Amino acid sequence: MRAFISTPVATAALCLVFATALGACASPPRPTQEMAVADAAVRRASTGSTAELAPLELQRAQDKLASAQRADARSDYESAAMLAEQAQIDAQVAQVRAEAARSRLAAQETREAARALREELNRKSTR
Repeated sequence: MRAFISTPVATAALCLVFATALGACASPPRPTQEMAVADAAVRRASTGSTAELAPLELQRAQDKLASAQRADARSDYESAAMLAEQAQIDAQVAQVRAEAARSRLAAQETREAARALREELNRKSTR
């Protein structure tokens, strides 16, 4: 056994095992970019009528961003990165829901205008 450990191949294998073990023990890096992207997404979603048209989704995004910031402050970077990603997705969902609501309102207004125009044309044609 002692002769095996002293061979160059065994030494290299041992170094590889130690390097792998050290890499596995290393903590994840601070999610600075993920936090910035999530913060920007929540800020973008917070403007305009998103708070009015998709309040639950926007609140969920803001809550997750706050949780990500707390996790980041206590150096729980893995949780911070995950929560930041979820906050970004929730902010995008809020924006999409708000845009869908605005589109429905615009479509409804267009239908009502078309109906009023049709009634006006019918009144003029019957005279």
